[in-house]
Amino acid sequence: MGEGCSRTAKCVMIILGILFWAAAAGLMFVGVRIFQTYNEFEDIMDSPYQLIPAAIVIGAAVFMFITGLIGCCGACREHKCLLATFFTLILLILLLQITAAILGVVYKDEIKGGIETGLETAVQNYTDVKYQHTVDDIQEQFKCCGVHNYTDWEGVHWGANSTGKVPQSCCKKATIANCTGSYLTEDDRKYIHEKGCIDAVEDLFSSNLKYIAVFGAILAVIMLMGMVFACVLICSRKEVPYMNLERSGDTYRA
Repeated sequence: MGEGCSRTAKCVMIILGILFWAAAAGLMFVGVRIFQTYNEFEDIMDSPYQLIPAAIVIGAAVFMFITGLIGCCGACREHKCLLATFFTLILLILLLQITAAILGVVYKDEIKGGIETGLETAVQNYTDVKYQHTVDDIQEQFKCCGVHNYTDWEGVHWGANSTGKVPQSCCKKATIANCTGSYLTEDDRKYIHEKGCIDAVEDLFSSNLKYIAVFGAILAVIMLMGMVFACVLICSRKEVPYMNLERSGDTYRA
């Protein structure tokens, strides 16, 4: 019975080790994706708080890969020291995940506020080539115009020189040939995007945190299983019995 449990735990541990490698790849993808998103919209990001959970997730991914390797080796050899190390690393990764989740919740409002402030600054300084490229990319990518809506262009420096108009990046692609950028009449507004960009950009960054949350929940289950089966293997590991040998003539007997 005990030997059967030990074999089952050993097989499960090997499978979990492989799952840890797959999970490490998934976590690394999410972490790198967040950094890429931040770099893409760096000009409008007023706060780097979003990168804190991402950095923790990437660190956890590295630990996950090492942990999966240790788990497989420990299970195959039923080595108590390796299994204990595996258990400790899982516990550490679990704590890192909890920390990332807490920081994601704590800095959620700061991230949203930073995005709104950064986007408003970019619109206000649209005449600056650096901000102009960023704003145009956002408005074209998310099919939006301004921060909250197209009227945000009324009070900015660019708008003062182009009264009643929005940048060409606000034009709908399907009707861009007829779009003059004007929003003065209802007929003009048919050719431009009227909704603002803030919700779309915030949703993009919020989705990154949701990916972390989903991965975290799945990994928590896998890690708890790993801890349980590691304990089973540690407890079921039999020590090699030592026997005293007595010499009798030219032979030894136990």
